Amino acid sequence: MGTMCIPMPVDKKAYLDDNYSSADGSHIVLKSSFVGSTYYAAVRVTRRGESDGEPPVTFTLGAVVKTNSMQGEFCYKSMDESMGPYESQCPIGILMLLTPTDELVRLSVFSETSRERASDWRERCRKHAEGKKRRARLKEGDRIKLPYKVRFVGGLEADTFTKVNLPRRRNVFRPEGNSSFVRLTSQHLDDAELLA
Repeated sequence: MGTMCIPMPVDKKAYLDDNYSSADGSHIVLKSSFVGSTYYAAVRVTRRGESDGEPPVTFTLGAVVKTNSMQGEFCYKSMDESMGPYESQCPIGILMLLTPTDELVRLSVFSETSRERASDWRERCRKHAEGKKRRARLKEGDRIKLPYKVRFVGGLEADTFTKVNLPRRRNVFRPEGNSSFVRLTSQHLDDAELLA
């Protein structure tokens, strides 16, 4: 699906919740959240049985929507977890509501390839959530080591850093053997090992 642009809604989350729910109840947003500019949702889908006597099938999928707001417009691009989205900061509370991927294959909702992409996406989201907990515990003076060297503008390369607290700045570190300050991304911090 391509990017859709509309006039700026009063409440972006409420708009997307309503957009991914249907009046007949076949699609219901169970839980949703914005993380930065990305919207994540657990959407319960109810499919009618193929014959009159067959009961409906219900399952819950993860929706990922990249959003952008500019010049009075709200633009968004929709994906679901089976597409293996790059955005992988879905809150754990939403992940816990999703139907297991093996069950989605059994129900013929996912192919084997879709299951692999969705499983990988869910694992990356879990890893991000675990890393976020670890990052929150870093305090000034803590030393971390990455399994690879990071190259910064100016040619500086380092793999060991010391946490520094600066006013209104997050993820600031001093590379070992250097007096400059650098910022590390959340991905770097997810890969970091805390040194004793």
